[in-house]
Amino acid sequence: MKIIFLIKSEKTPSSRIRVRELLPFLEKKGLDCTVLPLPETAMGKLSLFPELRKYDLVVLQKRLLSLLEFKLLRLFARRLAFDFDDAIYLRNASPSENPEDYRSSTRQTKFRRTILGADLVMSSGPVLDAYVKSIAPEKAGRIIPTAVDVSSIKAKDNWDLSDVPVIGWTGTKSTIRYVEYIAPALRALAQKHKYVLKIVADAAPLIEGVDIKFVPWKLESQYDEIRSFDVGIMPLSSDPFSEGKAAYKLLQYFACAVPSVLSPVGVNRIIAESETHPCLSAESVDSFREHLDSLLSSRELRARLAMSGRRLAESAYSFEAAAEAFLKAVTV
Repeated sequence: MKIIFLIKSEKTPSSRIRVRELLPFLEKKGLDCTVLPLPETAMGKLSLFPELRKYDLVVLQKRLLSLLEFKLLRLFARRLAFDFDDAIYLRNASPSENPEDYRSSTRQTKFRRTILGADLVMSSGPVLDAYVKSIAPEKAGRIIPTAVDVSSIKAKDNWDLSDVPVIGWTGTKSTIRYVEYIAPALRALAQKHKYVLKIVADAAPLIEGVDIKFVPWKLESQYDEIRSFDVGIMPLSSDPFSEGKAAYKLLQYFACAVPSVLSPVGVNRIIAESETHPCLSAESVDSFREHLDSLLSSRELRARLAMSGRRLAESAYSFEAAAEAFLKAVTV
């Protein structure tokens, strides 16, 4: 099967995580894959679209097109799939508590058109899949978990605390708002424990009363930085946009065997409710302080969660598992 993925850009995290890094595993399963950033200009798209006839499947990855662009894409794509891993039918207004802040008629119109016009829809989790089902029930059910290359990631094997304990977070400037969201918990924790909050990203938050160490994110060193965490955090606000989030940060922590605290939102909730109990689940901002206190106080708890998280990543969220789910979806 010849497949072409049309991605947003080489720098977009979801394009890298859900396409570029997955390619070797798809090719091992006999798929012939090509990846191209979707041109930004109308002329660029017009030049590309006729070439799509050469492929058995075109995968539009997380892009919502204008009516004319989508009609042309649909005209030339022999079979069209749509893949997404965020609630892109909403505005990203997290952590607002006002539902109106998330509504966007333009996004919803484009999203609905894409779902109805695609032959196949693939999403990263149950919340997104349920939204697909509300539009086109027959196109729901193809969940491709956002995954990590567990087999190539070295895990921690020592859960003694650093001289100054390190609580860590990795992400982008668009998601730093979630770290700032739990600032009261981080400040309160600093009153009891001396620690450093290590931020591996392209920007850093400013949280008064918390010692922050900012490390610019680099692809080649990201897992070395994560392994330096004594505890990892993945906070999210409970809102419509955040509910669509995959658990990529958390899975990175798991792959490195870093004990972690999460907000039970979106895919995070599924992981938190796993029978293996691979992490601590903070139902509120203050719960983050309580759980971080527990982890900084107990080596046994850190070790148990770290090993449980690594096993879960290996069994359910590896690239091998994601590639198998993708193959099953596209060959139905």
